[in-house]
Amino acid sequence: MVGLLRRKPRRVLIDIDTQIDAVCLNGRDRSLSLRAIRRLCAWARVYKYPVISTSLSRRADSVFDLPDHAPRCVEGSPGQEKIHYTLLPSVVRFGPENRLDLPRNILSTCQQVIFEKRIEDPFTQPRADRLLTDIKADELIVFGIGAENAVKETVLGLLNRRKRVLIVADAIIGREDKTTHLALRLMETKGAKIVTTESLTGKSRLIGQAGALQRLKKALSVASSSN
Repeated sequence: MVGLLRRKPRRVLIDIDTQIDAVCLNGRDRSLSLRAIRRLCAWARVYKYPVISTSLSRRADSVFDLPDHAPRCVEGSPGQEKIHYTLLPSVVRFGPENRLDLPRNILSTCQQVIFEKRIEDPFTQPRADRLLTDIKADELIVFGIGAENAVKETVLGLLNRRKRVLIVADAIIGREDKTTHLALRLMETKGAKIVTTESLTGKSRLIGQAGALQRLKKALSVASSSN
């Protein structure tokens, strides 16, 4: 088996379908959940945790298969794009092609890998299936959009592969509070651990830390060039 990592990481974040169209669905207020997602991404950026992301990429003619025929996450559309703060500086993206090839040590050479997929279940995407199945980590930390479908499919698939899964409850977005709660309960019953953003990242303002770190690097670069 080709190595996907040079060493076993302590933590890997699993970012599920954090896309513009998915956030706007039903017009519900998701500001608290989005704030938690932003904080987790800042945490990963500061502490260099690898991130595996998924992204729906529907064909334009497939939206008629959806219950409300809403053109969500259509490939190439603005709404299919990921929310900007979920993108890390070092990222590689793979389309929804039915292929298995992955570069050697991919999460050692690139902090974030984005897999596009046609349907919610990421294990239908061969490259995503391969990486999520083969990866060795102490903890897989799951957050994102689609508690009742994409998040649940991802978590159950990981548990079936005997992974240790942590679900960040306040960074999970679903259609309704009731169905989100039921999905979380099911995943917990199957073996996932429910945590919060604060329990992982602490009370420090990591978003501010990430911004300060970037400003410091920029200042050092300017100072170096002036000398």
